[in-house]
Amino acid sequence: MRHLVLAVLLDLLLPLAALTHQAGCHWIHSCPSDRGNYVCGDLGYCDECPENPFCQAGQSRQAVTLPHAPAPPEAPPLPAADPQPPKVLTTDAAITGTPVAIVDGETLEVVYEGTRVRVRLYGIEAPEKHQAFCRRAKRYLRTLAWQQEVTVTVRAPERDGRVVGEVHLADGRNLSQELVKAGLAWHDVQDAPQDTVLQQLQAEAQAAKRGLWSVPHPVPPWAFQREQVAR
Repeated sequence: MRHLVLAVLLDLLLPLAALTHQAGCHWIHSCPSDRGNYVCGDLGYCDECPENPFCQAGQSRQAVTLPHAPAPPEAPPLPAADPQPPKVLTTDAAITGTPVAIVDGETLEVVYEGTRVRVRLYGIEAPEKHQAFCRRAKRYLRTLAWQQEVTVTVRAPERDGRVVGEVHLADGRNLSQELVKAGLAWHDVQDAPQDTVLQQLQAEAQAAKRGLWSVPHPVPPWAFQREQVAR
């Protein structure tokens, strides 16, 4: 029985040994090739199978390096665009844009023709930083104007491209008036001494004790600034 098993195994292994060195490619194992056809000897492995007829007289072939495709030519660089200076906004100019930043209770930034323009609301003074109602005024301005289309009528240009302007929402509401009406800003009599609408709205907010008028003797921002400087 043992002899029979050995005979069967030999019958199986002998054909495999014969197939391992078929012409052109090994059947059981293949030599590495740089030609893509797995011919023994492409990379100099003839020593592994010297009887293979694809080796050159039993000597290793030199490795063949296939040429690389040429790289496509680089496109010429585009000429640099000349930087455009920011547009100068003059008095009574009207611009339409979208607020993208609320700086404080009286200041916002509007994107106009790709440029951010800082706008201080005309005719009002909101509480300064560290004053009562400062954050509330800023939040209210954000609620009114954030990502809304607004129209700014320039009343006075300031330095560095900033402007003082009347800002209206698409429904016609004036942001300065809305803040004074809510008791979250003072009518700035120096900035807008003849604005009777702001004067009337402040009187109404004061009588109704809205916002900052709900506390006794609120300190206006200009007085607060003087106190800070004197310290």
